[in-house]
Amino acid sequence: MPVLLILLLAAVPVLAQSPTVQMNNTSRPASKDFQIGDRFEIVITATPNQPVSVRTSRQSRTDWGPVIGWTDGNGRWSTVGQFEKSDFGDWRETWTVGGKLASPIVSVFVGPPCVEGGQRFMGQSGPNMFISCETVVGHESFVTPSDPDPFRTPDGRMIPGRERSSMTADQYQAEMMQYFMSSASKDARPRELGDAAGARIAKIIGVNALSQDEVRNVLSIVHAAFEKPDRIPEEAKDPSNTVLLLLNLASSAAQPSLKQQIAETLAFIQAQ
Repeated sequence: MPVLLILLLAAVPVLAQSPTVQMNNTSRPASKDFQIGDRFEIVITATPNQPVSVRTSRQSRTDWGPVIGWTDGNGRWSTVGQFEKSDFGDWRETWTVGGKLASPIVSVFVGPPCVEGGQRFMGQSGPNMFISCETVVGHESFVTPSDPDPFRTPDGRMIPGRERSSMTADQYQAEMMQYFMSSASKDARPRELGDAAGARIAKIIGVNALSQDEVRNVLSIVHAAFEKPDRIPEEAKDPSNTVLLLLNLASSAAQPSLKQQIAETLAFIQAQ
């Protein structure tokens, strides 16, 4: 069985065209920055008839989005929008097309439409930034969203706010797992053991792809979750969810060395 799965990993086909994403300022085409009020267009180029999803990160929160569209017969998908006052601050968009990570990861700062040369005051409290300045419609203040505030994804979905004081145990575990997935620290260890860790990760990422560093972190998490078989609860000893997760990661991995790491991790958990 392990040999068969490793052969399956090696046989996973690579899409002929690596997906790419481009974010354009259609209000000020010559500008490389974005301001509140600017209209934007996001253009995906990839293999035809592939599902498209986006992971949106704002402040300390991330929305792992569902499939929001499909590339057409020419391998193109696009959407348009306009930045509003609530969109002030940093944006990070990680697009997935056909299970593959689109490049580059889009990182933009949506600034306030301050009048050049006008008065401006800015400050920061923890992760939150605020700017007060003169605009063409008068004096305005702009503040980045905090946890209880909803935020909007680039495809127009509204993500509800979050109150840490009312988080359930499941929500807390999911948030901690996301931290482990983004951290290369050897001390980053999940509380969930055995297949529970792989099932949690698969539920979080859904249809979205991971970066190479994130995949390596996931491999570390999975390895740690199966290191001590005697501590794994009986219901989490069957690695079915983790095997499926690893196969999906292998299908989106481009580097042979990363595929090899996935295959080695798969062999390890099956041997436990």
